[in-house]
Amino acid sequence: MRILTLENSYYNLETLPEEIDDLRFAILDNSNPQNVDYHYIPLIFLESFNAAALVLQIGDRKIKMPLDWQILIGEKEHGDLETLPLSSLNDRGFSAFQFNPLSSFSPSFLPIEIVDIYHDVTWYAPRLRNGQFLCVPIDDGPKPRCVFFVKEISRNCEIVDYNQVF
Repeated sequence: MRILTLENSYYNLETLPEEIDDLRFAILDNSNPQNVDYHYIPLIFLESFNAAALVLQIGDRKIKMPLDWQILIGEKEHGDLETLPLSSLNDRGFSAFQFNPLSSFSPSFLPIEIVDIYHDVTWYAPRLRNGQFLCVPIDDGPKPRCVFFVKEISRNCEIVDYNQVF
């Protein structure tokens, strides 16, 4: 799994060193739907778990994410953004919300589909609070394009006001 750092680059959590200094990663905080904002929080706790994985084709890139997570989707002309379980994506024509909070001027929406599945993968993921979406870079270089995922979310945080996220 990847995270977006304060240096506007990706960090791969699959190859962790013994010690990490001050590493901060990007989230979209929708815990208060009237005050949506991007934050960079310190990487303090990592969860380790085993879960099935989906390989997702997002635009022209492929990334691997846990099957039981959800993605932030939307359409530019249709208002609010919504969360959708990854298991509900296939062949339904959804678009992932794409935005880099450090370098994007406006959001875009990339087509998303499932291209492969793995049955048992070991994952390392930062611990998030309810309503916090993890900003996941899909590119390898500087200023990567990013999409947003969440593991668990309450009903009042599932919809994100499109006008507040950029």
